[in-house]
Amino acid sequence: MKKELLEIIKRKYQNLIDLKELIIFLEEFIDGLDEQHQSTKNKFEILLKKYNFQTIPGFSEYPEYPYVTLFKGVDSWTLCPVIDYEGGVGDMDEEIGIVFNEPELYPSFDNEELEDLTWSLKTQIILTWLSSIWFEIDGPSYGIVVKTLENNSASGFIFNDLAWDDLSIFNHFNDKSKPVDRFFKTIPKILDIYQRVSLETYPVYPYLNKWRYFKKDNLIEEIVSYGNETGKKTSEQSIENLNITKHNTLFDRLKYELDESIKLIERGFIEFLPKKTSNTPIYTGAIETKFHSGQHWYSNEQNNRLDISEIESFEKKYRIKLPFYFKHYLRLFNGRKYNNINLNFSIGNGKYIKVKEFLNYEELETLVSKQANNGIIKSLFKKNNYPEKWLQIGKDDNENKVLINLDSSIVGVQKENGEITPFNITFEEFIKEPKNH
Repeated sequence: MKKELLEIIKRKYQNLIDLKELIIFLEEFIDGLDEQHQSTKNKFEILLKKYNFQTIPGFSEYPEYPYVTLFKGVDSWTLCPVIDYEGGVGDMDEEIGIVFNEPELYPSFDNEELEDLTWSLKTQIILTWLSSIWFEIDGPSYGIVVKTLENNSASGFIFNDLAWDDLSIFNHFNDKSKPVDRFFKTIPKILDIYQRVSLETYPVYPYLNKWRYFKKDNLIEEIVSYGNETGKKTSEQSIENLNITKHNTLFDRLKYELDESIKLIERGFIEFLPKKTSNTPIYTGAIETKFHSGQHWYSNEQNNRLDISEIESFEKKYRIKLPFYFKHYLRLFNGRKYNNINLNFSIGNGKYIKVKEFLNYEELETLVSKQANNGIIKSLFKKNNYPEKWLQIGKDDNENKVLINLDSSIVGVQKENGEITPFNITFEEFIKEPKNH
């Protein structure tokens, strides 16, 4: 499994600058897991022989369904065996003791992005590794729902169908009268497990074009997701033939991806990762940014979203041309005033500025309209000898105006004295990877 996991990560993150450094760390981490394989397998098996559908009457005194649970600590994956009765967690089973301890290996990279990514990958690797053990001991045969549970939240991963929280069909299971059915017809491959483990119900970065590939004989089915939208086509079809579906919510999109992958596998398709990562957008204007955006924030973004025709009418009315990335940022986020996470933006050379707020469409139009009425618009937006055309798009935390150059898309700031400081970075680069600190 080590070889398969490392190959998955190499392909998924092939454009990462410090990929070799990451792989060296993860090799050691997986070795640390494998050293515990037999002991974890034994404990997991003992746990399920003690707590299963047949033994429910012996340990379940409550009417609620008893989930067999591996209780996770706050900072690390130290898993303790408990019974969870719909959120009411019982005492740890001291007789069984700790089922699994995360290897004491911690990333210490100079690259902050790499360090953040490693914490996420460790979780995905651990759950893929534990899930493979679940199938080794034939976990489904015990007829009971088995999951992990986070100490500091209600978030849990359910082994029965390898799904998080409400993405799992077993998350609200409450029937003591019959054993839980097997979900998978065959044992999933490591890539199948990894992809399901990675599909969390709290998607941190929905604004990335994510492609998945499934092959059967000479036919390749491709699925792409972006926000609450999905597209599907065969490899022979062009991007123009993409069948795009808009789902009501971000959760609905995640559920579609989870269900669609199962349907394809049941039809005999095998998922694979191509040697070269595709960065083709689902449609023109599906710009990528690592804005942190969970279900609630994303619904606000949906509700405040603009139609591209509104922005084009704005351009025509004021005879201006907004840079492509800013235009579609405005279309998607319209000021993003309801989410204050990840508002520190790179301005190059390892430096960041914090944006206090972006202007929304109404504020932008008021500003431009006022400039037009004052005659300033002529010097700002029309073709003439004025060397640079700047438009305010927000404010930083020092109350300086955040600007965009309409010709070059370069971002800058303007202080109270009117002095403009341009940064050597375009708006596309500016919003691509904002930080929270």
